[in-house]
Amino acid sequence: MEATQVKTEDERRRTLRRVVAAGGLGTLIEYLDYASYSYLATVIAVVFFPSEDPTVSLLNTFAIFALSFVVRPIGAFVWGSLGDRIGRKRVLATTIILMSGSTFLIGIIPSYATIGLFAPALLLLLRMIQSFSASGEYAGAGIYIAEFSPNRSRGFLTSVVPMAASAGFLLASGMSTVLFTVLPSDAMESWGWRLPFLIAGPLGAVGLYLRFRLEETPYFKEVMDRYAQDRRANDAAKELQRKRDRFRASVPGMLRLLCVMALNAGAYYLLLSYTPTYLVEEAGMPQAQASLVVTIALVVYTVMIPVTAALSDRIGRKRALLGACIAFIVLSYPIMIVLSSGSFVVALVVLIVALLLFSFNDAVFPSFFAETFATRSRYLGFALPFNIGAVVFGGVAPYIATWLIAKTGNSHSPAFFLIAIAVVSLIGVLLSKETAKVDMPTSTDDD
Repeated sequence: MEATQVKTEDERRRTLRRVVAAGGLGTLIEYLDYASYSYLATVIAVVFFPSEDPTVSLLNTFAIFALSFVVRPIGAFVWGSLGDRIGRKRVLATTIILMSGSTFLIGIIPSYATIGLFAPALLLLLRMIQSFSASGEYAGAGIYIAEFSPNRSRGFLTSVVPMAASAGFLLASGMSTVLFTVLPSDAMESWGWRLPFLIAGPLGAVGLYLRFRLEETPYFKEVMDRYAQDRRANDAAKELQRKRDRFRASVPGMLRLLCVMALNAGAYYLLLSYTPTYLVEEAGMPQAQASLVVTIALVVYTVMIPVTAALSDRIGRKRALLGACIAFIVLSYPIMIVLSSGSFVVALVVLIVALLLFSFNDAVFPSFFAETFATRSRYLGFALPFNIGAVVFGGVAPYIATWLIAKTGNSHSPAFFLIAIAVVSLIGVLLSKETAKVDMPTSTDDD
């Protein structure tokens, strides 16, 4: 009996390790693309949007970044609905193919000088395909890990998803730092900028292999067993009505989470995507140094994430999320003032502090979102507010920051955006219930 129990426990741990690895790799690829686009924005602006005014080129580059987010709510609805109907595993295997493939193809688009307007058009098309597939990736990975995790460590284990996102930024930042350091500008514009996108091809193949080896989550398998029995006992009209009822019951929770998502999406893309551009354009820092600041800060931040997530397993999700909101309301403007000093050491220290505060949101929200909804509403309930939030608050963040500075002449004005989204997030957290340390709700709660 003991040997059987040991074997069962060993198998459970091996399964959990595979789940964590496969879930995290897809997220890494997703954020490698987003980060690479942002960190190489000054080069991409020249390659795809040549103009006599560098600000116009940069704004066009960030406009493509923002426009690609428009499809994310559509993708969230498609992948979320499929994930709740056919399973988490099958959706995650599909999204990683589309996501890594479109990211790879971005790396082989000819420049504006070669094919004219077709170049930015192709860039926009591939960015939209990438965003469509990515809209089901983060939520699916978080849910997949959460549904395999024990209550006492769910926050810690699901933190591999934001860790992988941070690792994607770190990999992109590291590569861009090296590229800007060792390559002259003509080589960067010709082929250097392409390398971070091309690496998504082999990474996607590894991720797909890992995901094909996984099994469906125990939560979803239990639900589908019940669903098969219920479907035999009910006609199609009743089943459709039950789906509508589940969706309506989930709407209040999704609205609350959309508010919570404001700080996560906006601060993420402002602190991690826009900071190198800000340090170059507003603080006068050389491109290589600006990239190095973000790279070092990301190393520290990646280590912070599981620590903060584990803390939320003890103190609760709500306290952690509230702490992040209050910190950004109070400290955003001082952070932007110090960040614009132009000093390498000062910029590094203040960015690490800002990311430490941000980790109390970013490390915690995947488990918080997954724990909010019942099994047959969980994928859609997570994916919709996550991706709508990315559109409303995230994809536009670099553009809004650039626009605010251009309009106001105040290099610290992006702080106003951070304060506003922190207030919105605070409202969402205050209206939400604590979710830590208990079983996640099952289908009986929403059927």
